[in-house]
Amino acid sequence: MPSNTAASMFGGAGGRGSRASVSSLEGLRNAPADDKQTLRGLNDRLSGYLGRVRHLEKENSELQKEIDEILAKRKAPEGRNWDDTEKPLEDLKNQIKDITMDNAKLLLQIDNAKLADEDFKNKLADETKARKELEKDVEELKKTIDDTKLNCKQTQKEIDLVKEELARLEKEHKDVDVLREKIKHSEVKVEIDSQNSNLAEMLNKIRNQYDKLAKKNLKETEEWYQSKFENIKVAEAQNNEAMLTGKVEMKELLKQKQSLEIKIQSLHTMIRNLEETFAGTKVEYSQRLAPLNKAILNLEAGLREVRSQVERHVETNNNLLCVKMKLEAEIDNYHLLDGCTRMKFGFISLPDQQKPENEVPELQEAVEEEALLKQQNGPANQSCPPKEPGDPAEAEEVKARKAQSNGPAKKKKKSKNKDSSSSSSSSSSFSSSWDEDEKPKNEGKEAKA
Repeated sequence: MPSNTAASMFGGAGGRGSRASVSSLEGLRNAPADDKQTLRGLNDRLSGYLGRVRHLEKENSELQKEIDEILAKRKAPEGRNWDDTEKPLEDLKNQIKDITMDNAKLLLQIDNAKLADEDFKNKLADETKARKELEKDVEELKKTIDDTKLNCKQTQKEIDLVKEELARLEKEHKDVDVLREKIKHSEVKVEIDSQNSNLAEMLNKIRNQYDKLAKKNLKETEEWYQSKFENIKVAEAQNNEAMLTGKVEMKELLKQKQSLEIKIQSLHTMIRNLEETFAGTKVEYSQRLAPLNKAILNLEAGLREVRSQVERHVETNNNLLCVKMKLEAEIDNYHLLDGCTRMKFGFISLPDQQKPENEVPELQEAVEEEALLKQQNGPANQSCPPKEPGDPAEAEEVKARKAQSNGPAKKKKKSKNKDSSSSSSSSSSFSSSWDEDEKPKNEGKEAKA
């Protein structure tokens, strides 16, 4: 018997000496063996994931460098130590990196498990196809066995008929022999008038002819029956041999069927175990990530509060700087006006110096109007975007902008002060009293600043 082998358990029958039929062997040989292709696909995917991880690490390093450069440019405010807040932030960043790496590993494991599951499903489909083909072959073998049984029954019937025919012929031959015996022992006296007739010779000739015919018939019938019996024996031997081989192949196919069922059950259990482990790991990591996410949210909220406080302090500092600069500019203007009035009107007489005392309330009203304008301009200055005090360049830019914005206001104030000085008697006593009145005001403003 020729033995056909299958190299892998997923490629065909899975054992040696399996020969079901020509169709089954062709189906088993045509079964797909795509193990190398799946391995190549897995290697390509793994290389793609590694490339992505490296690219993300490079991007993270570049972003970290940019953040470090920005933090290096910014100077921390004096009197505040940020090391205590940066240490837990760095620890949390490291934890986040570890968690992201763990998540990436889990995603890789999940993808590998999915690929393995797909491979197992493909192999299961191949095995089911092979099983169906084997079942078809078994059914065909059963049909052939039934056909051989029917042929055996028909040949047995033919053998019985031939035996009956032989018995009938033997009986006829016996009757012929009995008749011969009777003819030999019988004496028949026939008187014939013909002179030339020889009855004995005629009978002998007839006997010889019948003997020859009987021998010829016996010989032909014996040869025919012998040839028939030989053909029947050969066919019976072939049928018996085919039946034995069919039984052996049927046993082997049943064994292979049982082994395949066992493998399918083991694959089902493996898939269930993988799904259970996947669900368990998912739940476990979600439970682990929940407190970390809460801590991250709390830290982000704390950072927002700290930033809002810092922005408020910066706004207040900027507002105070603006007020201080305005006050210093006003003080300088007042000093200039005072010097001018002293230089121009230093030689005025005493009765003229007493006149501006009546005009002091008008000047006080002008000062109050200027204070109201400052209070109205205060919220507008507060609405400007906050800037960090650590940058000296930015502080200088703010000062320059404020000086530019305060230029026309100073001019207006100068014009007002000039008008007030011109309207007054421009006496030195008034200027001295004005200086004495303004000094406590300026000192109070400086103390507030």
